Amino acid sequence: MQVGQFWPSVGVESCYPQHEEKCRNNMKSSTVPVEVAMQHKILILDDHPLVRSGIRVSLEDTFPDCEVWEASTVDEAISITEENSPTVAVIDLRLQDESGLQYAEYVAREEKDIPCVVLTSFSSPQSILAAFDTGAVNAFLEKSLDIEPLAAAIDAASKGFSSLTLSVAREAARDIQSEGGYNPAEFTERENAIAQLVADGFSDTAIADELNIASSTIRNHLTSIYRKLDVESRTQLASRVWRQRASSPGHTTSNES
Repeated sequence: MQVGQFWPSVGVESCYPQHEEKCRNNMKSSTVPVEVAMQHKILILDDHPLVRSGIRVSLEDTFPDCEVWEASTVDEAISITEENSPTVAVIDLRLQDESGLQYAEYVAREEKDIPCVVLTSFSSPQSILAAFDTGAVNAFLEKSLDIEPLAAAIDAASKGFSSLTLSVAREAARDIQSEGGYNPAEFTERENAIAQLVADGFSDTAIADELNIASSTIRNHLTSIYRKLDVESRTQLASRVWRQRASSPGHTTSNES
């Protein structure tokens, strides 16, 4: 799947009914040149200091008049937001024990006018659909050494344009639907709890803390889950769980419950 491109506007018919309102909110799209001069106030949310520093230097070279803040956790990003009102946020998906999408959910929940640009090394149909589902993510990019796609996405998002359109979400949903299913009835209560937390992006350590059990027990349960599903990785497991969630309106993630 190609991500990070600016797509033409499309209709609001959704791959899943629960996404229709977000489709309407995310319909504006266009190509905006990087050369358009405007002052940006940019929040960078990433748990790797060297990555944050590299992005900051590149953005300050590209946008000499911009203001940039750095955060390593969602709470820190929220605190910076409350104090400084950034105009756009660049967020990584995978933080140490949480997801950058929790910040996007905060932006949507608090009705902040802060478009989010996901910049990640771990792109998947599930993560693309999850980003779309927040209603606050305007672009989804894979990390690269080239700053131009990010600069273009920041410019576009700041103007209210989105590259994370319905067509991208529909393609992600089709990719998910082409994979096998996940039936909670086939698993124990503990296995289901672990599978849901894996789909929410929790590490083994975070799951162990959440469920108050040993990390070795988590790994044993995952081995059992993988065997039952005939999968080999957390990504494949998360994919199955996300497909099951998408077909079950009203499901909430562990972070929302």
